Amino acid sequence: MSMPLDAWRNWNFCEAELDIVARLKAATQEGPDRWARFVGTRDDMESVTEEKQVVPGVYVLYRWFAVPEASEKRGLIRHRWLILVAVSAVSTRQREASPLNQVAGRYIPSILHALHGYTPLGSTEPMIVATPPERWSGNGFGYYPLAFTSNTHFSIKQGPSNAPLRNR
Repeated sequence: MSMPLDAWRNWNFCEAELDIVARLKAATQEGPDRWARFVGTRDDMESVTEEKQVVPGVYVLYRWFAVPEASEKRGLIRHRWLILVAVSAVSTRQREASPLNQVAGRYIPSILHALHGYTPLGSTEPMIVATPPERWSGNGFGYYPLAFTSNTHFSIKQGPSNAPLRNR
């Protein structure tokens, strides 16, 4: 009878964050196509001033969650993730009108490839790309957000479902 209580007690609501960071490190900092000098979280981003940040870099920002479905017995939590690619115009030799775009444009596909369809820890459905906010730039740096969602199902009787669903 303690299984549902254990499921609730053992659920780390935010465990996907470090799993996503690890996946992005593997995709962007290992192998012949490595490019990111840094991969971290919002805490890492907020701990340095803009001019001292390491670029090109990737930051995983948990944007909290939405509840698209819920009843008195079960619910669906849609986690929202923003993956921010940070680049510097200094890191390019190009002199076109938008060198930041050209730099970031080479890196964005590896983020999409690594995360779209991936089921992070604590989720029951894979990450799906979503519409991000606009990119922004300033002080020679460009910030290119990519947005993803991932779902977690739970029921009061069984607790959170922290494994991928096989049949729906």
